[in-house]
Formats: sequence, structure tokens, C-alpha cells
Amino acid sequence: MFADANPFGPKKTPVQKTIAIPKSVAETTKIVAQRPELSQVQEIVEEVVKVETPRQKEEIDEHKVKLVLDDLVEEFRSKGKNLEATLLKQPFKLENESLVLLLNGEIQEEIFSKAKGDLQQIFRAKLRNDQLSVHYEIKEEAVPEGKRLYTSTDKLNYLLEKHGALRELQRKFNLETDF
Repeated sequence: MFADANPFGPKKTPVQKTIAIPKSVAETTKIVAQRPELSQVQEIVEEVVKVETPRQKEEIDEHKVKLVLDDLVEEFRSKGKNLEATLLKQPFKLENESLVLLLNGEIQEEIFSKAKGDLQQIFRAKLRNDQLSVHYEIKEEAVPEGKRLYTSTDKLNYLLEKHGALRELQRKFNLETDF
């Protein structure tokens, strides 16, 4: 009756042929020879990226970084990210296109490692510099070499020198190091 009609609907475009799995080393070599080299592909991608994404590169100074850090501390605190906020309150230094946070120890190092990607993106956007990198250095509070703190009494005396209010607490609560 309707001999010309397609019972499955309108005619669709054919499915593209997939690459066959090579059966020998010679076939594999032939297929590889026909493909462009990886370096050529990378050059093309780099050219496209250069054309499509203009790089931002504003000058960075310590004052700008300090303002961004203060904003981020407030933002992180409002989101309940107190560990990251504490991390950003640490001293820093600028070295060319690099922001180096001076951290106190392994705990802050772990926090930084988890947040590094996000921090770097935020700093790049807020400081309008796509070449900025964010790193860290461990700067533990240095105890002079001759003054190693081994005993509880040594530790207490060091803290008493550093924090005068601790002496008042020791007196008020009658605290002792040896028991």
C-alpha cells in the first residue's frame, strides 16, 4: 500500500565509522604514521588558547595582597572555614610573580595543600594577574640553638618570657610544672 514510506520514521544520517582495532604491528604503525604528532597538536592548542584568552598581568604589591587577604579572611570566616582563615592571617612575602605564605607547621601545610588550587584562582582573579602562583614556606618559631626546651620547667619559663599574662594565671591558679 505505502511502498515508498519508511516505517521507522524519516531517514537519518548514517553513523560515523569507528576506528578498527589493528590486527598487526604493521597496521598499528600505519595508523600512527597517519595521525599528527603530539607536539603539533600541542602547538595548535597553545595558539588557540593565546588567541581566545588574553592574559591579565597587573602589578602586584604588598598593599594589594594585604587587602585581598583581609577580604578572604572575612569571606572564609562567614562561610565557617576558620582553618583557611587562620592560614591566610599568616605573614607572607612577594617574590616576582609568586606569593609565598609563611606557615608554622605541618597542620597548616596540609590545609594549604588542600586549598592551594582555589586560593591560587581567587588570588589570580582578585589581583588580575594570571601568572601569579601561590606557594608556602614553613617558618617555625625559632628557639635559639643554645636554648633547647626539654623539660616542662624549661617550656614554662620560655612561655612566661614570651607571654607575661601567663605568670598571672600561674600565680592565680597556683600552677606548678612538676608534680
